[in-house]
Amino acid sequence: MEISRSLPVVDLAGHIAGDHASTVAAAEQIGEALTTIGFVSVVGHAVPWSQVDEIYAWAAAYHALPLDAKNSHSMGPSTMGYIPLGGAQQGDLPALNAAFFMGRPGSRRNRFPEPDRLPGFEDAITAYYRTMDTLGHQLLPLYAIAAGMPNEYFDQFFDPALATLRLTHYPAVEAADGQWGIDPHSDAGYMTMLPSNPVAGLEIREPSGRWFPVDQEPESFVVNAGDMLRRWTNDRFLSTRHRARNNSPSDRYAIPFFFDPRVDSIIDPVPSCIDADNPKRHEPLIYRDYLTAFMQRGYAATRAD
Repeated sequence: MEISRSLPVVDLAGHIAGDHASTVAAAEQIGEALTTIGFVSVVGHAVPWSQVDEIYAWAAAYHALPLDAKNSHSMGPSTMGYIPLGGAQQGDLPALNAAFFMGRPGSRRNRFPEPDRLPGFEDAITAYYRTMDTLGHQLLPLYAIAAGMPNEYFDQFFDPALATLRLTHYPAVEAADGQWGIDPHSDAGYMTMLPSNPVAGLEIREPSGRWFPVDQEPESFVVNAGDMLRRWTNDRFLSTRHRARNNSPSDRYAIPFFFDPRVDSIIDPVPSCIDADNPKRHEPLIYRDYLTAFMQRGYAATRAD
């Protein structure tokens, strides 16, 4: 039987309040977590939890819409929107989730349900997007300090951020052997922020190869590094594989926020993470190229005909 584990917990309250000593301490704790497991739980984040609860409710309301209302704004190669159950697949079997994706407010790529089908939805998730975008920017200096760089180093790549909000539905359906709600994977980008969930389901792979369920801190965000942050830190920070499955008798919803650099960002290992014992492991790449390949691998709807 798998034993659940808690993640390292970092309190951001002092950092967000502008206390320098708290910033240094939080950066040190985040750096330790990202070099050992690749995940950390943050509290004191100043995100009103009532807003998180509201978005969980909107996720349930959205996925309860009739299929025709969701298929009217399907995700495609150049648009955000809806991907139906089974539309994501990285392993041999389709993943048991459906999802809605939203990009930066005002982007022409965004598509939403008709307003009369779900009044208030677009306004609510747009407000939440802006809240999470603010939190992402507040975390940037901690990551820079943890990587040994000036605290403003990463800011230039996130002006604006390429952030994506995903509202995921894991229905209570039986899985085949080897089938998951979302397949084992590492995230493509820089940072993912996932609010604690009333329905368990997230599992993380230790460096040893053992998987464990996450025992989440109440009203916290589970934050993990993605492939781009791993490359940027010359593999110092881990981009850890994780997966999810709904083992409960009820529906499960998740609302991850992917906080990533602009698509034209050149990802090149920072000099603070390169030395004689740790030679440069990666050549520069443009984030757009990596992200496009990642999405096309996992989502058939994003592939151009």
